[in-house]
Amino acid sequence: MNIAICDDEKVFLKQLHMKINSLKIHDCQISEFTSGQELLSNFVKGMYEIIILDVEMPGLNGLETAERIRHTDKSVIISFLTNYSEFAVKGYEVGAFRYILKNQPDYAYMEQLLSVFDEYNQKFRTFTFTNRNLTFSFKLIHILYFEVHGRKVTIFTTSGEIEYYGEFAEICSELQEYHFVQTNKGMLVNLEHIQQFVKNDIILSNGKKIQLARTYKDKIISDYLEYTSGR
Repeated sequence: MNIAICDDEKVFLKQLHMKINSLKIHDCQISEFTSGQELLSNFVKGMYEIIILDVEMPGLNGLETAERIRHTDKSVIISFLTNYSEFAVKGYEVGAFRYILKNQPDYAYMEQLLSVFDEYNQKFRTFTFTNRNLTFSFKLIHILYFEVHGRKVTIFTTSGEIEYYGEFAEICSELQEYHFVQTNKGMLVNLEHIQQFVKNDIILSNGKKIQLARTYKDKIISDYLEYTSGR
């Protein structure tokens, strides 16, 4: 897991680094930045799973930095450090997951920090299957949708597609709590990759148009609105 932390106050930056280390996250790489501009100069889509930004920084503040990051990377988990809770509304406009208040008891600070990593475990969970004695794993964030005919399963990902044999009911059971929704018989779609609704169709991030069965339409729209409001 790659994490970027950004704060113009080096004391707070070092403290945050130490607090993350104290959580003993497996295989965790932390990069430090002291300005929004420095972070953006080194930022490439997919480079980090988590970015924690101080809101109040000279030059580009945390909100402005996060807005520019969001234009490039829709999936990275962004959280803010601040002394003032009134920044929260603006932060959620750029898809911030969490505000961590600096001036709070340490136990509360650590609880909020830990929740960021819980979100990572949810969002970057993997789906694993076996095909011809080979085991494959894909991060859920990279899966657009599943299409199943009989026992033949095709997984469509951001990098291509792959087939194996499995049970649609088992896939649904495993993934529906991780923001996947059934759109029609034999099709399971990742809410993260829905771009828009057009009449009885949804358009995915790769431009794919998928028809919505009337039976599932209302639930999908409801699930999508709930999901996007919490991003």
